Amino acid sequence: MANIDLDEDFDFGFTSVSEDIFTQAQLTVEESQAKAEAMYKLVLPLLNNLAKDAEKNAYIHWPNRKEKIEAFKKKLQSLIG
Repeated sequence: MANIDLDEDFDFGFTSVSEDIFTQAQLTVEESQAKAEAMYKLVLPLLNNLAKDAEKNAYIHWPNRKEKIEAFKKKLQSLIG
């Protein structure tokens, strides 16, 4: 039988974490999902409104556009923040 030299410190390249750290990571994933869903709900009405009557109207009439866009950007930033 051949003499096999074993490296007893070899860890296969993975590590483990405590249950507390794993639970914190899960909460982070859930929070991220909630933020993504909230952002989707904010963007969807914008897209729907832009798509309405797209073929009938060659232009978009958007009163107070700058103010509304700035308010929307603040909402998005508050989600990411």
